[in-house]
Amino acid sequence: MDLSSQERISTGVKGLDDLIEGGLVRGKVYLVTGPPGSGKTTLGMHFLMEGAKNGETVAYASLVHNPDDVVKDMTRFDPSIRFYVGSKKLLLFDLGPVLWRESSHVPTWKSVLFRLREIAEENKVSRLVIDPVTAIEFSIGNPAEKRAELARFVRGLEDMEVTTLLIAEMTDLNRYTEEHYLVSGVIMLHYFLSGGKMVRGLQILKMRRTRHGNGIYLAEFTNKGLVVYPDKSPLIK
Repeated sequence: MDLSSQERISTGVKGLDDLIEGGLVRGKVYLVTGPPGSGKTTLGMHFLMEGAKNGETVAYASLVHNPDDVVKDMTRFDPSIRFYVGSKKLLLFDLGPVLWRESSHVPTWKSVLFRLREIAEENKVSRLVIDPVTAIEFSIGNPAEKRAELARFVRGLEDMEVTTLLIAEMTDLNRYTEEHYLVSGVIMLHYFLSGGKMVRGLQILKMRRTRHGNGIYLAEFTNKGLVVYPDKSPLIK
């Protein structure tokens, strides 16, 4: 099969599409992970803004953050975000308070999926960012059943035919969770000390149906937001 023949959509992050054969495969679920402050939410907002600018209806579903604060943060890179929020091309959903109110404990995968399906169907959403999935709790303790529960969640998202980014905190870079194995791709953001200064990097850990490099590529925040430099030698091969 010709891998490049898959229908792809842009991530909206300058330089990132060049590392993954032009973009993400439409309708699949991807994980964006990394330590706090590494740029995960910004990457997610670039992805949504790209869709909104193309006339799509896209949605940001927050389980922790106030979506208004996320918009304020993104405004410094792209002031047009307020236009797309106002025109309802970029929809904001603060799901945390609703889901916590409905349950005696933190939200479960099943309850979150139910809400997301409602949002996607009612608004004909084509792109979705869920931030952060680490706020969702498994309702069962058996490891095998946990994996099955998460697999049903990912499959449920794919059945909606909405291209989805799951944002997840990852403080232990040597520990992989169930999400890494079940999604169609994993993008990891890094920052580390190099040459006496802090450097940001981006790594494609996994990308199904896609040829990609495995190195850590230089990334930085510019006045336009997050930028990746695929033409430079990887920081770490």
